[in-house]
Amino acid sequence: MNKLKVNNLFIFTLGLVCLSLGVVLVIKSDLGVSVATSLPYVISLQFTAISFGMWNYIIHGLVLALLVIIVKRLTVKYLMSFIVAFLFGTAIDIFTFLLEPINAESFVNRLALFILGSIVISIGVASFIKSNYPILPFDTFVKEISLEKDITISKFKTGFDLTIFSLSFSFSLIFFRAIEGLHIGTLVSAVILGSMIGACLKILNKYIEGKTFFAEEKIKSVMDLNLLKYLKAKGVQSKDSVEK
Repeated sequence: MNKLKVNNLFIFTLGLVCLSLGVVLVIKSDLGVSVATSLPYVISLQFTAISFGMWNYIIHGLVLALLVIIVKRLTVKYLMSFIVAFLFGTAIDIFTFLLEPINAESFVNRLALFILGSIVISIGVASFIKSNYPILPFDTFVKEISLEKDITISKFKTGFDLTIFSLSFSFSLIFFRAIEGLHIGTLVSAVILGSMIGACLKILNKYIEGKTFFAEEKIKSVMDLNLLKYLKAKGVQSKDSVEK
């Protein structure tokens, strides 16, 4: 069967739109956000001067900074990952504004929004993976630390998600003396999203073939460029030039 050839930029854009839209739909359901967005969401409920979308890329940026400290390198891929987080947070704020009139009052409507949001999130994440573009900092952190420390990625992902959930739970109790932003849907998402993403990715791989503007080898070499080492080398060269 001939696959439909689609540029990876379009697939990435689809992923960005679907992921941000899905997150907003799940929030509108009031059945609990996903683990990945629980921390910025809980913090945004307390510090409302900064939007939920902005808190997303702030938290992602802090995690990315922690990654740079641990692995002692700053690659182009890491910077691109933060740009993805910024676009993701901005898209969340846009969809939050556009979907503001939507209010699910009955449990059936809330459940429908949650299911729809979860499906859209799964399509978004699968599209992100399919595009081969830089991923969000949370996922970049898990992938890079697992490789750096030779830890099984599934085990480290589980530990990372539990850490994020624990922080969200703790902040909720500290801020509100109650559980806010977290619900049964948070646990359900943690259990089913992985399988749903896998199913969506399988469909994308079956019917779509991604293509790039540039050769993948060139893209990889640019993305893996260590900017800290590059800047250090430039500094040494400048120092030598001055001494001469």
